[in-house]
Amino acid sequence: MTELDLKIKKLAILTGAILFVVSLVAHSIFSVPSGFGKNRLVNIKQGRGLSEIADSLEKDGVIKSPFIFKALTFLFLEHKNIKAGDYFFEEPLSAFGVVKRLTRGVYGLSPTRATVLEGWTAWQMGGYFEELGFFSREKWTESAEDKEGYLFPDTYFFLPNTGVKRVIEIMRENFNAKVSPLLADIESAGRSFEDIVVIASIIEKEASDFEDAKIISGILWKRLDAGMGLQVDAALTYVTGKSSMELTEKDLAIDSPYNTYKYRGLPPTPIGNPGLDAIKAAVYPEETLYWYYLHGRDGEPRYAVDFEEHKENKQKYLR
Repeated sequence: MTELDLKIKKLAILTGAILFVVSLVAHSIFSVPSGFGKNRLVNIKQGRGLSEIADSLEKDGVIKSPFIFKALTFLFLEHKNIKAGDYFFEEPLSAFGVVKRLTRGVYGLSPTRATVLEGWTAWQMGGYFEELGFFSREKWTESAEDKEGYLFPDTYFFLPNTGVKRVIEIMRENFNAKVSPLLADIESAGRSFEDIVVIASIIEKEASDFEDAKIISGILWKRLDAGMGLQVDAALTYVTGKSSMELTEKDLAIDSPYNTYKYRGLPPTPIGNPGLDAIKAAVYPEETLYWYYLHGRDGEPRYAVDFEEHKENKQKYLR
């Protein structure tokens, strides 16, 4: 074999090796992973780095190679432009297609607006989500009931196929973000976080504005500290499903830990999901001389410094 033949042979081997590597890379870039099925919902969490995202996508079967995924984002100078959120893939895509979607924020579905009202219970939320076509009330309540008080009321935008677990996760994350600035003050107040949320859930039902919320908060904490019964209708409405005005003497005698006429202390759980003002009112109660309050038939709160004044208010505003 001549020297020329040897050079040609080496060049052929090198070319073949290069073509083989190129074909492997091309296959990784443009082929679809076998585990990437149809109608997939993929979540990219806020604050995750490129390597975390790549590893997560590989684990979920969306890409074959984290290295190729990262290389493509750098190649197109898009490594800092991946948009967080939920992505819906009706059909599986190649790594190249996934990079294009994630860096352009093409989520794949139009989100549905969901406005969760302050004070709603998990049961009420379930009925609302069922009306919007997300999932059944029963399926929601099964997972959300023990999260009562911690599902933050707000306006959300959910993809139509977002599952119960993900909705709960989003609402809990929102709750944590909203409450986080208050944690130091809660600790210095000497109250447990759980008690704050329970009181806030009562305040949400009992007060119509922030000023009244702070006054009612002061009364509730004062009665609680003094060992008095809270005697709030809202806790009873939670178990009876009736409004305050519908409660009867028989209801007031119900043997339930939510009956704060019968049992002293706080109800065992929150009685709804409070908004930020109610939570703030629970953390920053207003000190007054009042020990009692009621709501007249006009819905306005009437405060009293002692039981005698409270009885007078009953005669004036509830007859």
